[in-house]
Amino acid sequence: MMDPAVLALATLGLVDSISFMIVAPSLAFYVEKLGGSQDAYGFILAVYSFASFCGKPILGRWSDAQGFLVPYMISISLSNLGGLLYAVAPAFTSTQLTLVALGRILGGLGRANSALGFAYVARALPASERTSVTAILGGVQMIGMAIAPLFSALLANVKFDLCGIQFDNLNSVGLVLFVINFLSQVLVYFLLPDLAPNNSDEASDQDDKESEWSKMLRFICTIPHIGIPFLTIFTFNFNWQFIETALAPASADALGWSPVEVSYVLGAMAILVFLGMTSVHKLSQMGVTDFTLLCYGLMANALGYLLLYSSWQRDASVAAFVVPVFISAGSFAFLGAPNRSLFSKSVDAAPELSGLEGTMQALLSMASSVGGFTAPSVVAHYCLRTPAMVDVSSDAREFTPVALLSPALGFIIFVANMVVGEPEEKVATMTESDEERMCHEDGGMNGVEIMDEATPLNGDRRKSDGDSPLKSIDKMHKSRRRSLLETSYVRGSCTLGPSSEVDIFNTET
Repeated sequence: MMDPAVLALATLGLVDSISFMIVAPSLAFYVEKLGGSQDAYGFILAVYSFASFCGKPILGRWSDAQGFLVPYMISISLSNLGGLLYAVAPAFTSTQLTLVALGRILGGLGRANSALGFAYVARALPASERTSVTAILGGVQMIGMAIAPLFSALLANVKFDLCGIQFDNLNSVGLVLFVINFLSQVLVYFLLPDLAPNNSDEASDQDDKESEWSKMLRFICTIPHIGIPFLTIFTFNFNWQFIETALAPASADALGWSPVEVSYVLGAMAILVFLGMTSVHKLSQMGVTDFTLLCYGLMANALGYLLLYSSWQRDASVAAFVVPVFISAGSFAFLGAPNRSLFSKSVDAAPELSGLEGTMQALLSMASSVGGFTAPSVVAHYCLRTPAMVDVSSDAREFTPVALLSPALGFIIFVANMVVGEPEEKVATMTESDEERMCHEDGGMNGVEIMDEATPLNGDRRKSDGDSPLKSIDKMHKSRRRSLLETSYVRGSCTLGPSSEVDIFNTET
């Protein structure tokens, strides 16, 4: 049976993906109905991702200082309010588009709590269980994206009045956002145990903080194996947003599609991404390297977007529209996990970045968000042709030549990876002097008191005051993780292999 905490996090992921996918197919039609332009459509898409980008570091720092419950409650409340504003916008004639944009901004700030899920898993679970739980959460998100078209189909013929406001298939989406986010909020409050504030040591001196940031920036800019993954994850999200931005208006012009047909294609994309994730997992188990998987993903992505540019034409067949989308979607799984793995390997191989691994991962995620909020405006204004522009064009394409930027990004990064090659993996080793320094024959640590890692935390965590301190455990994990989790070294009676880890998800005492 699924742990209640995992169930709460999985519900959040499911609601997050449904919330995004239920809006994407109909937003272009909603903006058009309210008198907005194509540029306004791109802007409203972009501000959602930008708000999420801005909210992630705020919520992350908040969770470190006060635990997770309060940030989750506040962020989900923002999503609730955003859904209501999105729904009632047509009732305010002079500020319709402004309210839609404000609703999406609040929704984006709420969606920033997706970063809290990774932080919660990292702090609450032992390393041996994090991968499986993260895989569950990722799979649930793909399921949410796949079932979102059902909501669009159910709302297709909706028309009713509520409190003097008329609702149809477009603004009723906001009511769905409110309901599903409110339900997730209830589950999180009752099922997700709160964690004590993270009081791990931080450099209080501003110069030290500036030194760390400058150090990380130097490595990103000067070490190709660390810098290229930033370009890869930017391209990943930029190209994903490319399709989500362009599909609705382009298919409406070329094929006469409604939000229902658009949502079906986006749902099929989610299924293909899920199948791609399964393929990556199987191929990795068979010994295929992350570098090989990534290079395949980059070339498949470039091919898919080249076909997208050449085949999306007015009066084209449905196959000409969906096949390039599906080729592109199939490549995304090969750009995700392999890129993360190669990046982690490169960061671990840099001794100067020891202790900054989490911050580096957060920076990588923020690079993904940059791709998310730059793509909609760029695609809507520079890449996507309006119906009037298609009328006067000589090729009847839905895109301008600027759209070739997407396949070019994939190809350029592929070439860059081939030039720099695969990063070398750092192998943990221990010399005889290290052994003598760290270990006595009787199993003791020189000058270090051994802590029992299996000591359970307080099972009642709704109020974190009663929890056992995490500070000492976190410190020990940081200092021992590389040697203890990567090697099992035994000499005499001193065992340097990983012992049982704290399992916060197990609430039995």
